[in-house]
Amino acid sequence: MPKIAVYKFLTFFIFAYDALMEPPHLHIAKEKGNRQRSAKIWLETLKVADSGSLSDKELNTALGLIKDHQKQLIEAFDKVKNGEKIVTIKLK
Repeated sequence: MPKIAVYKFLTFFIFAYDALMEPPHLHIAKEKGNRQRSAKIWLETLKVADSGSLSDKELNTALGLIKDHQKQLIEAFDKVKNGEKIVTIKLK
């Protein structure tokens, strides 16, 4: 489960198997709490596939960050898909 990016309390990651089977997307979860479902957002369309346990405000924050860093996040997704090493991106 490669960690693609972090922003304050949000962690953006993918499941390696998903990278092989699905179009570019990220799962987003809060750093704290072990009983949470991750949100899922498609990177190319910015459509929310699943809001998970994120509040509307948290989901909007994640969408804004993905929009602002879309190219960089897609490149990281592609690296994971190709088996390349990545460095976790610190979003601002």
